Formats: sequence, structure tokens, C-alpha cells
Amino acid sequence: MKIPPVKPHFFKPIQPGFKHGLRIPVGFLKYLKGHNQYEYAILKRAGKKWKVKVNGYRLEDGNWKEFVEENDVQLGFILVFRHEGNMKFEVSIFDSSHCDREYAEYLQEQETHTGEEISKKFKFKEAANHNGFGQSQFECIVRPYCISKCYLRLPKKFAMANGLINKRCGVIIRDQRQRSWNLRLVTHNSIVHVVGGWREFRVANDLKEGDYMMFEVVANGEKPIWKFHVIDLRLKISDVTTPKSQVAASTSADANPHFISTIKPYTIRKAVLYLPMDFVKSNGLMDRSEMILVDEKQRLWLAQLGRIQRHFGITSGWRQFIKTNGVHVGDTYKFELTNNGTVPIVHFHCKYTGKDARYHRSH
Repeated sequence: MKIPPVKPHFFKPIQPGFKHGLRIPVGFLKYLKGHNQYEYAILKRAGKKWKVKVNGYRLEDGNWKEFVEENDVQLGFILVFRHEGNMKFEVSIFDSSHCDREYAEYLQEQETHTGEEISKKFKFKEAANHNGFGQSQFECIVRPYCISKCYLRLPKKFAMANGLINKRCGVIIRDQRQRSWNLRLVTHNSIVHVVGGWREFRVANDLKEGDYMMFEVVANGEKPIWKFHVIDLRLKISDVTTPKSQVAASTSADANPHFISTIKPYTIRKAVLYLPMDFVKSNGLMDRSEMILVDEKQRLWLAQLGRIQRHFGITSGWRQFIKTNGVHVGDTYKFELTNNGTVPIVHFHCKYTGKDARYHRSH
């Protein structure tokens, strides 16, 4: 005779369509005796509760959308539901690095703890084991501060996935010519910086403002080893016309890799461009701070992304782009996400007349 667990649980990988609800596995229903009499389920996490409607064996409506938004649930995450009885569930959320979100939040708050103290409490898997989630490498652009202030900021997701926050250690970086440099990592305000030795590394590799770089984890021990590449953006952009890269531009089966709209007066007057929020969220752009715009002459423009009051969009770099390309109020344009890497690449087609659009909205 099998003894049922005291707190039976099930886990759900987050897949496309999750914002509309989530299905309880049929095999788990045996632990929910009399569940048909309950109209709502209670989801609990970090001391908060959400009342979610039960429809057969689906959790939907009610406060489901609020639960998703407040916990920033995204594609690729894994949710674990522990049943506490009477349709009450304690929910744990694991992000794409396979780290519990509460652990990640703890790491951000404990800036005064040393890397040694934190590593005793939470052990991270090596990033090399997470290639499917893209956490074993990151891409970035050489910004002015990299030259004037002699350091490089690491993307927070990459730093967290590789256990680098508050970890006092060095890192060995090797270039394509097999030359090596010893650099130092420090954490400030939960952001990891590459500091000591950065200037020598930059000069030796002749890095200039605007250069596009990729760092790849080779080993993730006490002293990580990374491989370094300089990427020719024009070659990267020339590849995005292939069917494979078009699929990669979308983060889910129902994501919208482009939208069509018209230039509004504010776009010219304020020199900013608001992006539709469903387009932004479905393509994971909320955590991006930079974007590369490609015009119809294949010229490259670096733009900054961020919040604009209750909107999200291009905050700087837009004025010069529209001036050079002769963009005017009333022009129809296609905003096409062709590469959704660390620094997304967008092709901007002005005065667009095509009819083939997966997403069309005047925002």
C-alpha cells in the first residue's frame, strides 16, 4: 500500500498560453478529493495570497493574471505547486537558471555578505549545464563608460545564473588567439563589474565604442574561465533573413516578431517611440536596455530602451535615426525583431506597404 505524501505537489513548465490559465495534471486529481465542490483555489507565495477560479482541472480567471504579473512569471520558468489541503497551494517559482526566485531575491538583498558566506547557503549549477537557456554566454556592446571608467557591467541574469553576485573572485578571459588575461569581479548594488585588468584587456583587443562582444563560459569553478569573441554585426545581421533566425526572433509560439503602425506626432516632437506592451512582453524586451536599429540602407543605430512613464520604448538614439532617415508624421512603418539576443536587433521599414503581418496595431 502506497502512502500518499503529506503535502503532494506537482510541477508545471511554463509554456505558451500560460497567461490565460494553467492545467492541473490529471494524475494529481487523486490528491484533490472533492475538488469539484471548490469554485476557487488559493495560491500562496512569499506571504501573499491570490484567489484563482477553478474550472474543472484548470486554474484560470480570478486573480490568475495578477499572480502571473506580480511574480513576473515568464516562458521557460518552472512552477511547483504544493497542496496544503482545501485547494490551497504553496507555489515555488524557478526561473530559467533553475534557481528559486526567492534565492535570487535573497542574493540581491544581501550585498554586505561575502561570496563565501552566500555560497555556503545556496549552490548554483554550472552555467555550462544550462546551454538551452542561454545562460552560459552573453553579448554586449562597448559603451562609453567601458572606456572612460575602465570596467564592464555584466547582465544581471547571467551573473545570477553563474553565481557571481557577491562572489569575490577573479576570472580568466581567453581571446581567439588563445591569449589570457586575469581580471577581477566586484559587486556593487547587485550589479557585477569586471574591473582589475579591464583596461589592459580592452587595449590589447583594440576594443572601441560600439564594438559588439560575446563572452562564453568555458569553466565555472572557483576561478571562472571565459572565451571572448568580437562579433561582426553586419555578418550577424546578414544571417537574420534565414528561416531559422526568423523563428529564433520569437520567444514563444504565439509571440509577435513584428508590428505595423504609423508615426504619431509625439514620436517626432518628443523623439521617443512607444512600443506595444504585448509586443514588448511576448518578446522579453522588458529586461533589455539597448537595441540595435537597422535601416533600409543596412546602417546600424544603437538605441536605448526603458520605461517612459506608463509606456516602454526607445528613449534615446531615436532623434538621429528619424532625422537621417527622413521619418515624418503619418508614415507607415514595420518594426521587425530579427534577432532577440542580449542586444536585440530590429529592422525598421519606413513607409511600409506590405500586407503580410502577424501583428498589426496602431499604438
